[in-house]
Amino acid sequence: MAHFKVMIGGGIERVTVFEFDETDIAELKVKRFEGYTKEWAEFVYNNRDEKQDFHHDYDLVYGPIANDTVGVQIRDLRERKISLDTFLKNLEYHKGITFQYAFCTSFSISKLKRL
Repeated sequence: MAHFKVMIGGGIERVTVFEFDETDIAELKVKRFEGYTKEWAEFVYNNRDEKQDFHHDYDLVYGPIANDTVGVQIRDLRERKISLDTFLKNLEYHKGITFQYAFCTSFSISKLKRL
């Protein structure tokens, strides 16, 4: 991804690596999505649609990575060109399901150890 961003916008490739001790999860307010579900799709939509003022109080969100067309899919759902079911299907990453952590608060970020 760093290489792609540099190709598009210029600059220098940099990747910073962090470690996260999953035993720290007990201290955090966590939202988990174990797969591609309607609830996950609604959460992605609410978080990524610039026209909404959506906030949540989770320290950490864990769930599937959406494919790279999120912006287009959000626009199409907002404009009612597609249904939520189609939105969900279109967000599935075509190379197989991959999960990610989103560190959403300063407290959760404090749990990361820079390597």
